[in-house]
Amino acid sequence: MNHDAFIALDFETANGKRTSICSVGMVKVVNHQITESFYTLVNPNDYFSQQNIAVHGIHPDEVAEAPTFQTVFPYMMQFIGNLPVVAHNAAFDMSVLHESIKAFGFDTPDMTYFCSLQLAKRTVNHHRYGLNYMMQYYNLDFHGHHDALNDAKACAMITFRLLKHYNDLTSMLNIYGKALKDKD
Repeated sequence: MNHDAFIALDFETANGKRTSICSVGMVKVVNHQITESFYTLVNPNDYFSQQNIAVHGIHPDEVAEAPTFQTVFPYMMQFIGNLPVVAHNAAFDMSVLHESIKAFGFDTPDMTYFCSLQLAKRTVNHHRYGLNYMMQYYNLDFHGHHDALNDAKACAMITFRLLKHYNDLTSMLNIYGKALKDKD
């Protein structure tokens, strides 16, 4: 495993159910550079709430021909490989991943993850720690909030800056890392 590499992940959902993924965005960070990205719309085979549409702007007709999570998941795991995963508000994104894995009967992968939102709260002194507020804190341009790929990129940029406060990724993971299997 490359000790300077991680995957930033973001999901958007069609409704309040954790199994209603309608898009996924991921970026791979190696040696402080975004080297690859992964994005797809996902057909949740479920209804879309107006509240969720208002957040991310994805409509049911846009995902009608998109692959389901069952099809997307193996590609996600291939992209992630054995790298640790970070999400801004990992409590949401990792529960979405875990509940979707269970719903389709996949085995829960060995995966270490951490939360850039929690890391920010423990690392810097700021009045708000949401993705857009942390991008402002670091004086970074941020457009397209609640687009899964843009949010994953923003998470990666924030995480890179937060990790400067630690010796390295591995030492930070020893303190704040969690295993997806712990959710079982």
